[in-house]
Amino acid sequence: MTMRHLIRRPLLLALFALACVQGTAFAYVTDGVSYAPMDYFIFRAPVVGASYLDPAFGTSIKRISDALDWPDAADSGNLTLITNEYATMSPFNSDNSRILVQHQSYFALYDGNGNYLRDLPFDVTASSEPRWSRLDPNVLYYHPWGNRLERHDAATGQSSVVHTFSEYTEISGFGESDICFDGDHLVLVGDNRYVFVYEISTDTKGPVLDVGGPGLVDGVALTPDHNVIVTWYQAGPSRFSGVELYDRDMSFLRQLTTAAGHLDVTRDVNGDEVMVWVNAGDPAATCPNSVVKVRLADGQQSCLLSLDWSLAAHVSAPDGNGWVIVSTYAPSDPGPLGGWTAYTNEILQVKLDGSEVRRLAQHRSRPFNGYYFTPRAAVSRDGSKVVYSSNYGSQAILGAPSEYSDVYLIDLTSAAPSSAGSVDPVATRVEQDTPVAAYAGAWYTNTNAFHSGGSAVLAMDLGAQASFAFTGTAVSWVGYRDQWSGIALVYVDGVLKATVDTYAATAQPQALLFSTSGLAPGIHTLTIEATGAHNVASGGSWIWIDAIDVVTRLEQDDAGVGLGCPVDVTWYTNSVPLHSGGGAALATNPGCRATFSFTGTAVSWIGYRDQWSGFAQVYVDGTFRVEVDTYAPFGDAQARIVTLSGLAPGPHTLTIEVTGRHNPASGGAWVWVDAFEVHP
Repeated sequence: MTMRHLIRRPLLLALFALACVQGTAFAYVTDGVSYAPMDYFIFRAPVVGASYLDPAFGTSIKRISDALDWPDAADSGNLTLITNEYATMSPFNSDNSRILVQHQSYFALYDGNGNYLRDLPFDVTASSEPRWSRLDPNVLYYHPWGNRLERHDAATGQSSVVHTFSEYTEISGFGESDICFDGDHLVLVGDNRYVFVYEISTDTKGPVLDVGGPGLVDGVALTPDHNVIVTWYQAGPSRFSGVELYDRDMSFLRQLTTAAGHLDVTRDVNGDEVMVWVNAGDPAATCPNSVVKVRLADGQQSCLLSLDWSLAAHVSAPDGNGWVIVSTYAPSDPGPLGGWTAYTNEILQVKLDGSEVRRLAQHRSRPFNGYYFTPRAAVSRDGSKVVYSSNYGSQAILGAPSEYSDVYLIDLTSAAPSSAGSVDPVATRVEQDTPVAAYAGAWYTNTNAFHSGGSAVLAMDLGAQASFAFTGTAVSWVGYRDQWSGIALVYVDGVLKATVDTYAATAQPQALLFSTSGLAPGIHTLTIEATGAHNVASGGSWIWIDAIDVVTRLEQDDAGVGLGCPVDVTWYTNSVPLHSGGGAALATNPGCRATFSFTGTAVSWIGYRDQWSGFAQVYVDGTFRVEVDTYAPFGDAQARIVTLSGLAPGPHTLTIEVTGRHNPASGGAWVWVDAFEVHP
């Protein structure tokens, strides 16, 4: 590596850090590895109002609705369906103080934190396409009765007529269009045939495009500069096919794509109008089944993210912060034990220059109906919040109706990059200059604020080694990756475990480079060896060591663990070698509790699962966090039942309470406590 490269490295890291130092409201992973979801067939969503951390990526997710326990205000009984309407119109008002949520056939208002406020008038229906004003956070526009556009003031509860389009029987936006970026224009379609732009402030209807009849156009959208996108059902390079662009006077400008697909519009960071489009329907695509950015000025396409053919996706774009939200879904309903491809059933944040994909959450919605299982994640106009819908597989887990779904909220106000599976397991970090580290060969120190602990070491000579002695059951190597990084060998207790290529096209400080778990309790040695080799894309063979993460485990009989039950019932001890430390505790009576006092920011409950295991409720510091079904169709020893992280530094108490309940497949309600893992 030249001195010029060493000077450039801090600059690259500085650019990375600007996006990462603001806080920890949500976590994400940026690799392309497949992560099968934990407890896919038994995982239950938190209660309404509660949050949990996504087990794969660490993002905090809040459940904001409870359809099955909410009265249907427009009918008898309870609701079965609460959902956000669609991806391409924002359910958030202009200052994010309210969220528009669909309750079966009508709409309700929630505050910006996801708390229910009240129902809207029943003429604000699913077919009336309510759209928030961008100029007044209290106002929304909708078309309740055929050809009439109305205005509703959410502060006063009053509605008024804006315009009646008497020349048509009905008007619509085809269900997917939003109000224009200036808040003053809507694209509407009269009688499913006549497309025009309406200006609210002047009460003016623009020139009309006659598409030739109903059933020929799939969708319309307004661009930031008031141009109109028309999506035709017909595909091909000829006129009136694929996706076409018109000006606000409905004069044809150009064809953008030859095939329809889910899409949304925004501005690029340089101000260009762009469309973000899923190109699965394009047989001539250079990057098949991908999320693609299309520049409206000339139709130039840039591939942002390629997906497996088993996946479909929706797109939701904010007003121009350089990112879009993509929500994928798998109509084939794959299982996590086989065929689970990368990005399956995920909420993603994709950068418009294609340089980064942030994997935020696994939405866990399964295709138990034809449409409403899709998450259709929708972002606020400033890009700070996202809502999505999910059934969490509850039709199979809880016997929910087929049309069931609820709504979930993610706050994106700060970004905290996370190692894959960062909440599973949790670990104690040991820096590279720890006294237990032993180095052989030529290693160099790089001091930089963006490394863990402010420094890291690097080597590139064949045979240079670094060894770390540790006590634990799992260990990870944290290092630095960039365009000049090479290939390393990794050994555990002298046994070769992996050959790791640490090259990356863009700089990645504090990257997870290797991880292994399931080690026997006791002392182990991790050894990392430089090979002097690199792949053809890399300009060097540098191997970086920044830190190692070691899992610390405490057994169920530790002094910090308390086991208690109601009078005349008890926890039982099971002593067999398959348990951590050779023993575990179990109980089946409702009200039996295991409490674990610890000091740290995250904790994992390790237990046993089998055909006779039941439900448990988990609390942190007395606050309910999640109900867990511990049933498994076969014995699963030392299973990580649940991990809770993002806790404030300091002392906490984890409580596991036996419910006495079990799912229909289980023969009992036993709950097992084997061990705990803690992150300081």
